[in-house]
Amino acid sequence: MKKQWIFKSIFADEIIAYLNLRMSIGHRINNDRFVLHNLDSYLQTIELKEKHLPYSIIEEWFSTLAANTGANTAIVRISHYTQFANYLSSLGYHAFIPEKPGADHSYVPYIFSQRELDEIVKAADDTVKTSTDYGRHTAICCAIIIRILIGCGLRIGEALSLRTEDVDIETGVLSIRKAKENKDRLVPMHNSLTNVLRLYIESSVPQKDGLLFPSKRKMKTISTEVVRGYFNKYLELAGIHKPPLDHKGRNICIHCLRHTFAVFSFRQLHNEGYDLYDETPILSYYMGHENIYGTETYLHNSSEIKSDMIEVMEEYNHAHGIFPEVTR
Repeated sequence: MKKQWIFKSIFADEIIAYLNLRMSIGHRINNDRFVLHNLDSYLQTIELKEKHLPYSIIEEWFSTLAANTGANTAIVRISHYTQFANYLSSLGYHAFIPEKPGADHSYVPYIFSQRELDEIVKAADDTVKTSTDYGRHTAICCAIIIRILIGCGLRIGEALSLRTEDVDIETGVLSIRKAKENKDRLVPMHNSLTNVLRLYIESSVPQKDGLLFPSKRKMKTISTEVVRGYFNKYLELAGIHKPPLDHKGRNICIHCLRHTFAVFSFRQLHNEGYDLYDETPILSYYMGHENIYGTETYLHNSSEIKSDMIEVMEEYNHAHGIFPEVTR
């Protein structure tokens, strides 16, 4: 049953109006709605009677947000509140607006080796071969999705949102629609991946309602949780073990494939003699980053960027000012 989002705090009308405004201009409001429903519930708990959100109230609410999440998740949720606070301010209400927080860059993503990527793909194919008739559809979809994530560096949500019409098997180009920041982009594929998708699209694997990766039981796409579950199975079959971490620690995850793609692409550009000053903005567009600093974060947070590659990045930075200062 679809969740009913009911707002009852003193700011209920403003929250509903804000969400309707966001939706009317084309924004996805799932995350905004989740955060503001949390705020609404908190304001009911403290029985706020006046329409103002001072620092003391928001600080206490922020502490409840961060209690059971990682730092970056809390930062994202604060960002959603900040946009709402700006909206309230435009209406003349007093609402505390926090300074823009910095993300937690202590996380070092796992960069897979080429051998490990090959083993992951093999594990995906083996899973298809050993799956039951009932589970084969999902296993096939996940095997294709993993190839797309490895070969194109897409976000998992971008891959799952693909429709059959978004795959041009003649030119080998994916159309990514309404991705992060509601932006569209074109993503060329390697010929080998294009051929795999051609076989998939022309096969008997059902693509219901135009969805490239539909769920077997429901009229919607396969869920992120399902793909992550298969990915963890692939890691196990490939002999890639996750280190023990506390419950908030970010372990080896499917998003590491995107980091791996960025590192491999940067290294290939350098090894083939391309000018990084010219090519880095192209890589940023390809990956759907708002600017080159998003790509820079992927590169600098990687343990695979060894000292020789850091020196290359520093050299280009000194000459052209591409990146901020590199921390070894």
